[in-house]
Amino acid sequence: MQTSNQGRPYRSHLRPACDACRRRKSRCTTTEGSDQCLLCQIHGSRCVFVHSEQSRRRKVPASQGRTSSYADSFESNIDPDNSSMSMTCNEETQIADTVLSDGQTYRSDSAPVVNSARPHAPAIEEASMSAMLAESGDSSTHIISPAIVDDNEELDSYLSSDPAVGIRRITRTSSTSTNMGPPSRRVLFNTVLKKPLGIHARQTLAASKLEVIEKLLEPHVMDLIDLHHPGRLLTYLRFFEHANICFPVLDETSFRRTYFEHKDHLSPALLANLYANAMSYWNNSPRLRNRQPPDHRYIWVQANEALHSELFLSPGISTVISIILNVHGRPSTSMFGNGGMVGTAVALSNSLGLNRDCSAWEISPGEKALRSRIWSIVVLMDRWTSLAYGTPLLIHRAQYDVPVPSIELLAPSNASALQLAGLSVFTALLTLTIVLSHYLEHVYSIARVAINIRQSVSQLDLETLLTDWEDTLDDDIRRLVIRGNDLDRAGAGNLRLSYLAVKLLLRRIGCDTANHDSAVQARLQTQRVAEEIVLHVQELKQPYLRGFWLPTNGFTLTSATLFLLRDALKTTTKTRNTSLKLAKDMISSLQTHRETDAWDLADDCLSNCTDMTDRVEAGRTFESPGMIETQYFVDNNSLMFNDPVLGFASAFDFDLENFQWNETT
Repeated sequence: MQTSNQGRPYRSHLRPACDACRRRKSRCTTTEGSDQCLLCQIHGSRCVFVHSEQSRRRKVPASQGRTSSYADSFESNIDPDNSSMSMTCNEETQIADTVLSDGQTYRSDSAPVVNSARPHAPAIEEASMSAMLAESGDSSTHIISPAIVDDNEELDSYLSSDPAVGIRRITRTSSTSTNMGPPSRRVLFNTVLKKPLGIHARQTLAASKLEVIEKLLEPHVMDLIDLHHPGRLLTYLRFFEHANICFPVLDETSFRRTYFEHKDHLSPALLANLYANAMSYWNNSPRLRNRQPPDHRYIWVQANEALHSELFLSPGISTVISIILNVHGRPSTSMFGNGGMVGTAVALSNSLGLNRDCSAWEISPGEKALRSRIWSIVVLMDRWTSLAYGTPLLIHRAQYDVPVPSIELLAPSNASALQLAGLSVFTALLTLTIVLSHYLEHVYSIARVAINIRQSVSQLDLETLLTDWEDTLDDDIRRLVIRGNDLDRAGAGNLRLSYLAVKLLLRRIGCDTANHDSAVQARLQTQRVAEEIVLHVQELKQPYLRGFWLPTNGFTLTSATLFLLRDALKTTTKTRNTSLKLAKDMISSLQTHRETDAWDLADDCLSNCTDMTDRVEAGRTFESPGMIETQYFVDNNSLMFNDPVLGFASAFDFDLENFQWNETT
């Protein structure tokens, strides 16, 4: 082709390439008298130049291109009078629910042109966080398999940007190195339908269930979840100051603003489960503690129905948060239900790409913190339910690269000393969960190849994991977990009990692998940890009992008591039985906490160990201990097969058949 016929010189800065050629990094060649470049004519695609009236209004340097796109796509959502605030039908908000465009701005032509300068960043980020907590629209983004990422790269110029086509390519990351390994592959997302065909946005059961809950709680909603308008100051201590401060599921600042300014855009399932979760802190409010609370169980039923409705209609990141609030709600009464919810949260998180490190992605810092925080809590939820329920891990360490979020990433810019103290407890719990992951992988290794690997790991190797974790703690947290000091900070009692739960599991593994010579020593070490748990329970005061607790830690109390009863049967001395005394002390303390402070973590241990403790104590008075021990184990085996809790062989459980055989031979 002759040069005189070319309407655009090669690499011309006065006449930039069209958008399509810029995306596919192709040479944009035009001819005089033609409105389209040659490649766009061949592909049959729209040929749009930057200076054209149909330009996408990207006026910033390339290094800030994504930031400008991010700003433009959300600025129209900040105006409360703009009808585009509807989270269920507006396209740019649907995209913001999970991912951002790479070099493309999905927005209405009627949206106002705004300046994306840095002063608008806080408002833009708040709009982004609000969108992520909103009830999702008809479509959302779903992560693309790494196996076909290269296909999408090659076919980039042929992919449609029309939302009706449903095959848009949306990119969020580049192939940079991560904190947890070598350079990772690009992460691509595809737009898919969320709602089943024929279901409309307004057909939501969740909204009606939320309305029922709010009617039951009126006029105490503000007190219950510690929400107040910026113009008023309430000092009542509820959800955010007791739970969210040390287990930050929600970004408090953005949630408060969204709640008061655009509450109707929040996910009904999220709000319903937040209300139900916050009911555990009813007595922490001076205004509420003297009032009769609504039926907590009925509120949980409504919240569960709202969550299941959203799972069917429009699952998204807000649904994952709702599941977290649901599974960590108290009292915990359904192992099957919670276990299924954990699996759903893991599947949704993987679909939304939460398992990938987003630190290098072109998204707002607030969204980075939210994605990292939510994934870390999903991993934590998987590990602790695995320990309590006796089910294998659902998340494997080789299949995610998200680092543990730091306090700097999680803390707001104006964080108080109390908030920083709560976040230090949270990050310590996250790193402790990593140690627990190694122990659970060891416990649940049942395949032949895995057993060989398990046998190659010594008890010293497992011990080192926990001692190394202790050495990484700062002085205050170290004294808290090892000695039980400074339990006044939010979540401190739960962190110490979690540490003792991991330590008890480690000692039980030692008992399982110990040879004949070291079996007695391993048993004594396990008894010492169980004794620490009993003493910790005895020292709990009312403010600690009314604070934040992982519901799964209730099984730690059961495990410690069961081991003490087991050890009591092995004790031959008739003058003093320390293990039996400790078991009785545990039951007595739990009964007191349950009666005076309604501490529901005591329920599982009391229901399964109270009668058993009485029977073991009664058996010690017989002249023939062997006879009563045999009868005890016959009854205990029957209990194991019929009880819905003890029937699950959790990581804490011991082999009763082998134990009975050892006792009767």
